[in-house]
Formats: sequence, C-alpha cells, structure tokens
Amino acid sequence: MSAAFIYLVMAAIAIAIAAILYLVNREPGRAFFIGFTLIEIVIMAVIGAINGVLGTPNAMMGRLFMTFSGSYGFLAFAAICGGFYVAGPLCGYIIRKPGAATIAETMNGVAQLLSGNPNGLPVLAAGFLQGFMSDVGFAIYGYKRWTLSVLALSGALAPLLQQIPEVYFFGFGDMGISYNLLALVIRMISGAVYAIILVKPITMALVKAGVLRGTAVAKEEAGGLASGSQPKAMQG
Repeated sequence: MSAAFIYLVMAAIAIAIAAILYLVNREPGRAFFIGFTLIEIVIMAVIGAINGVLGTPNAMMGRLFMTFSGSYGFLAFAAICGGFYVAGPLCGYIIRKPGAATIAETMNGVAQLLSGNPNGLPVLAAGFLQGFMSDVGFAIYGYKRWTLSVLALSGALAPLLQQIPEVYFFGFGDMGISYNLLALVIRMISGAVYAIILVKPITMALVKAGVLRGTAVAKEEAGGLASGSQPKAMQG
C-alpha cells in the first residue's frame, strides 16, 4: 500500500466528515456554498504562504530529529508540528466561513513545496488534510463558536488524518500502534497549544494594524469597541 493511496483515502474521509458536520450544523436558510471576498482570499493566501515558508525550516529540523535521535526523533518532531497547523485555526478564526482553514493550509503546503521543504509533493496532501480537519473543529460547532477551546480543538484535530499516511512515508509503521498513537497525541497537544498561544494575539495585532477590514472578526471587534466592551478576541 503506497503513501499516495493512503493520502487519497484520508482526503476522502476528511471531506465526508466535514460535509456531514456542516450539513448537520448548518443554519436553516443559510446558503450551502458561501463565497469568499477578495480580501478574504488574499488573507488566506498570505497567511498560508507565510506559515508555509516558516514551516520549511521546521520540517528540516524534524528531519534532523529523525536522523540523529533514532526512535525518539519522530516523537520530538511531533512536539513542534503544531507550527505547521497555525494557518488553519488562524484563518478559520478570522474569516469564519467553511473552507477557510482548508484553503489556508493548502496554501501552506504550496509555500512549503516552493520554499524547499525536503519532504516534496506529499506536503501538498498533508496541508490539505490538516486544513480539512482544522475546519472540522469549527464545523462541530456550526461555525458559530470562537472560544479558545474551539481554537484548541481546531489545532488538535489538524494532524488526526494527516499523520496516518505520514507514518508510512517516513517508515515508522513498523514501530507499532502504541508508538504511533503516542506521536499522534503529542502532535494533537502541540496543535492545540500553538492555536491557543498564537491565534488570538496574532488576530488582535492584525485587527489593530487595520489589515483585516471587512472580515468577520474585524466587524465583531469593531462592534465590541463601539459598545465599550472588552475586545472579543481577547476573551476566552
């Protein structure tokens, strides 16, 4: 069984999960497809590209871990994998539309490939899967809740399907189920921690800089400031 085939199977599973959750939680009367504005597309592309460029040295560090740390290398790599998943929760939180996390993480994969990620073409499939599962975190709540716990869930779910083909790609399938489940748990914790620590502070900085005008989060923050309440992006 090839890694490419496993990537395809995981992609099909991710699409099915996201579609079911979206249909179950979709508000009555809401359009099935919600288009993106030009500014939203630019934001997803820029954030995905920046995260992808930063992800390439992260991937190189992971390669070093796996080369020089033996069986512990894959686990050490898992601890820093949360850095790959930031674009999904961040764009999902800013734009608040189905598919935002998926597009951002796919752009992340494109940027990693173009910036010399040593893992080659599989990073595109990995980005797609990470984004879809990150979207699932928001879809579970119908794209209506934006608390820290939801961001943590989005970050934690990102590697859930992506790691399965990666285990075969890197050749760690022989290490056993317990070892690979431990690696997955570490990745999920890493994804949650990165999302909790980075998403809201980055969002607030971008809102204050005025580069998120017209997005859902900017409108929400403007409404909060107009009423004299604490900016919502700073609330849990």
